[in-house]
Amino acid sequence: MKISKHVHSCLLVEENNNIIIIDPGEYSSLDVDALEKLDFILITHEHADHMHVPLIKKAVDKFPDVKIISNSSVAEILGKEGIKVLTEGNEFIEIEAMPHEKVLGKTPENVLFRVFEKLTHPGDSHSFDSTTEVLAMPVQAPWGSFVNSMEKAVKLKPKIVIPIHDWHWTEEARKGLYERATSYLKEQGIEFKAIETGEVVEV
Repeated sequence: MKISKHVHSCLLVEENNNIIIIDPGEYSSLDVDALEKLDFILITHEHADHMHVPLIKKAVDKFPDVKIISNSSVAEILGKEGIKVLTEGNEFIEIEAMPHEKVLGKTPENVLFRVFEKLTHPGDSHSFDSTTEVLAMPVQAPWGSFVNSMEKAVKLKPKIVIPIHDWHWTEEARKGLYERATSYLKEQGIEFKAIETGEVVEV
């Protein structure tokens, strides 16, 4: 499996000739024009930092056969734009309702994705109690903390942690915190893999 990160929580996954985008939000650096193929878009919830409607519309315009998988609230929002959304997974994309952590105002529906039984992307949740060998872990948010995310990773014991939901930090802050995370998780037998924007890693 190849994974690249495109700012914040947006990941591009390549596996078995499938190209999958997860959480293409408003901070995403993803260049749809540079893609030659796109099979699936997975959206964990409706917040703009995870679902940027103009970016999704651009992707659908270029790849009209792309399948979008999310929850019912996202389906309703995108349905108003004439975009169909599936609310069930398939043989290699598992979708599970997972509570969004508490925020000020309305708390949206949130889903967790497991992709090819290898990558777990929980959206805006720390409430899940299992993971695949690669965990995309939200590390910074109004609803959670860096320490909580690291403690959760140690509890669940993935082989690899890829940090997501980190746009709000400066580059200097990320560097310092990720150095600490690398050392801390290594002691627990877990690899912390901080992917640079656009960098492709194989897991």
